[in-house]
Amino acid sequence: MKTLWKIVIGFLAVVGGLVVVVTVAGIVVSLTLADRPAPLPEAIVLQLNLDRAVRDGPPPQQVFAGRQGPNLRGIVEGLEAASADDRVAGLAVYMGGQQLSIAMAQELRAAIDDFRASGKFALIFTEDLGGIGGGTIQYYLASAFDEVWLQPSGGVGLIGMAIEVPFARGLLEKLEVEPRFGQRKEYKSAVESLTRSSLSDPARENLQTLLDSLFGQAVAGIAGGREIGEADVREMVNNGPYLAREALDLGLVDRLAYWDEFIADAKGRAGEDAEEVLMGRYLAGIDRPNRTGTRVALIHGRGTIVSGSADGGAFEEPGFGAHRIAKAFSDAIEDDEIEAILFRIDSPGGSYIASDIVWREIRRAGEAGKPVVASMGGTAASGGYFVAMPADRIVAQPGTVTGSIGVFGGKVVTARLWERLGITWDGLHAGDRAAMWSFVQDFPPGAEERFAAMLDFIYEDFTAKAMADRAMEADQIDAVARGRVWSGEDALAHGLIDAVGGYRTALAEMRDLIGLEPDAPIELVLMPRPLSPFEQLARVLDGEASAPALATLLGAEGDGVVEQAARELGLPADDLDLLRPPAGVLQMPPLRLRY
Repeated sequence: MKTLWKIVIGFLAVVGGLVVVVTVAGIVVSLTLADRPAPLPEAIVLQLNLDRAVRDGPPPQQVFAGRQGPNLRGIVEGLEAASADDRVAGLAVYMGGQQLSIAMAQELRAAIDDFRASGKFALIFTEDLGGIGGGTIQYYLASAFDEVWLQPSGGVGLIGMAIEVPFARGLLEKLEVEPRFGQRKEYKSAVESLTRSSLSDPARENLQTLLDSLFGQAVAGIAGGREIGEADVREMVNNGPYLAREALDLGLVDRLAYWDEFIADAKGRAGEDAEEVLMGRYLAGIDRPNRTGTRVALIHGRGTIVSGSADGGAFEEPGFGAHRIAKAFSDAIEDDEIEAILFRIDSPGGSYIASDIVWREIRRAGEAGKPVVASMGGTAASGGYFVAMPADRIVAQPGTVTGSIGVFGGKVVTARLWERLGITWDGLHAGDRAAMWSFVQDFPPGAEERFAAMLDFIYEDFTAKAMADRAMEADQIDAVARGRVWSGEDALAHGLIDAVGGYRTALAEMRDLIGLEPDAPIELVLMPRPLSPFEQLARVLDGEASAPALATLLGAEGDGVVEQAARELGLPADDLDLLRPPAGVLQMPPLRLRY
């Protein structure tokens, strides 16, 4: 009888599994068929909704990704095509409360400028421009349009920029946790969040320089877009934020109205037969730029740089896995149809070893005669700059956060914390320094000196490679290294990058490198190749859909001991992530840029 029940249960499990497979496959097929676009109308008001975070990366590979924000490259290509499309009369943009990096805003502003230069109107509407919470970068983007429309109940949060850096030294003292970190050099201030209670003088100097550069760029852009003096913009910043009527009186916005009035006005400018067409539909209905011509691989490196593939899964996007990125470069090198490589980077850094894996593949590409252009997004600092260095050309936005040539690393010692919790540790070791990376005990004799030697080697290797890759002398590198963080604008002045701009600038540099005419077409080939819907489904069925476990301080699943101890001791838990080991030693400082 037991055997019979096993057969019945097995049969039901198989049938149930087939039902799930068929159902999910049907959903995938339905979504694929639904992507077939309807013909575009003859008179178009192109509509772009910035109500979700703009993604600077490849299309999502998750089966169950949900609604995604617009893609930066898609927006840029859509506006480029619309500029030359006689059917498109103008652009109507809805901007929600999503924050943008200044570099992303600059890429969008440049695309808007080119669109307006074609003689077409560009209008933007928002319910609120950060009236409560700050909206300087949002307004910086809005100032690139012909007209800014604001809902009467909204405001304009033109209040400037601020950097906030969390410090957990006091919390560590309450927990009786001892930090054991080293840094190379004085401007590599990431470890200060654990070892100090406030900014050191070098860190304060460096971050103020960065902030002044970014703020100056925003002021200049607003002044140019609204045709007012920079001194007037700075005075407005110092007196903000503003209610809607005040913003209108000051000339910061052009109209106070609601969405229905805004979109009716946009369609009226385009003509009575004009129809609204969302950017996604428009891109699906046209021959997009960069789909034919000389084949150039496009590789994205986004997020913290780690070893392994970081493929993601059905519920998460791929990360900056060094082996995955290196494989993409290797495939591009081996592909005879690929003439060059565009490497788009948005990363604060990460593991030195992982960064070096990618660095080597970029050097291999150059040795194979395939030029590489590195295009930096919002951030390409520390390890993010390390992987860009060997590229033939480096392009960044003026507001890109980059540089940070330096290294840090270390651990925390938790022995006294365990004692407070009534927990004792015992153990064995074979080798005098076998436990040197233990988070329970301090460095054994001589281990701290070896750790310092490792930091010295990494810093010397970083700077030596920077000198070779950027053709700079030792004194020149020393003047821009030592852990300093730069804006793209300042990085250009110091020779760390070659040009300022976004995708279009990077492609112009690419054409120059491979000897193409300035207007020659280029086909961007995404590598690694995007998965088809059926390949994504196969990953789910292979068990790759589960999200990874969250690593805690001691590697346990769920809440870690530090979180538990903090709760029991009544301590704040807002910044407990600072207590975990750093993701790598080539990492920029943890900071919050508020605007």
